[in-house]
Amino acid sequence: MSSNLATVTSIITCSSASVSILCGLAILWSYRQVPHIQNYTRYLLVCLTIADIFTAYGNLISTFRWFIIGNSKETNDAYCVAQSFITTTSTLSSFFWTTSIAIYLFSAVALRVNIAEKRTAKIAMTVIPIVIPVAITCVALGNDVLGEDKYSGSGPWCWIKGDVSNKLMWKLVTGKAWEMMTYMITLVIYILLKFFKCRKNCQRHGRFRWSDSDTNIRDADDTFEISWLFLLIARIWGTLRFILQSFDVHLEESVNNGLLYMQCFGDSSQAFWNFMFFFTLDAELREHVCQ
Repeated sequence: MSSNLATVTSIITCSSASVSILCGLAILWSYRQVPHIQNYTRYLLVCLTIADIFTAYGNLISTFRWFIIGNSKETNDAYCVAQSFITTTSTLSSFFWTTSIAIYLFSAVALRVNIAEKRTAKIAMTVIPIVIPVAITCVALGNDVLGEDKYSGSGPWCWIKGDVSNKLMWKLVTGKAWEMMTYMITLVIYILLKFFKCRKNCQRHGRFRWSDSDTNIRDADDTFEISWLFLLIARIWGTLRFILQSFDVHLEESVNNGLLYMQCFGDSSQAFWNFMFFFTLDAELREHVCQ
């Protein structure tokens, strides 16, 4: 890894993570300041945003490490391991929260079963996205696999040690397998929701609103139908790099660098995309902020 390339990727990561943290804080502020948007969907979005803020924070502090030590000390220091623990846990948690939002909306709109009204289901929906990621990352920490990645599937941040045995397995367990499962599950759920909505529109000869199925859901929440899309846009670059490296596919240096740049921006930008879609596209929220 050349010094210039590492510097550029660190600057991209630092910029993306900083903007993402600010956008995430704006979402948290909006939830507290605008009472009429405080439904269970927004609660899950807040949980997702908190996870994304931690991911952006971990990636941000990784750039500080790079600017301090550069290439002169690519070791698995405690700072690197701690950052890897934070970002691995928060990234996994983000996948679980994204899936939880899809499951909740499908059950409320299509099945007319509101999980928020069922105490056990609500507790499970809150606990699982926290406990499972922490457990997975603790197992990885206990096996001493968290550390300096040397850009093998990541950016300037630490993830899985580059010289660990069964590196592919650990990368799947601590992120990539769950990420691809999230893509598939959320895509299928939102396609089913779209078909359900189209069928209702035909039956009513008019527009079906999500609030028609459950008054606890706002009509503006239908923006979540495309949440899987910006998750894909943000993280597909790192997934492509992972797949290429797993099958030992070598592309031109310019293509590899382009994918790396996009990953450094995308992996830190999820709270930014949450802000763009669930803050700026929410008419009620925009009206409140403008006032």
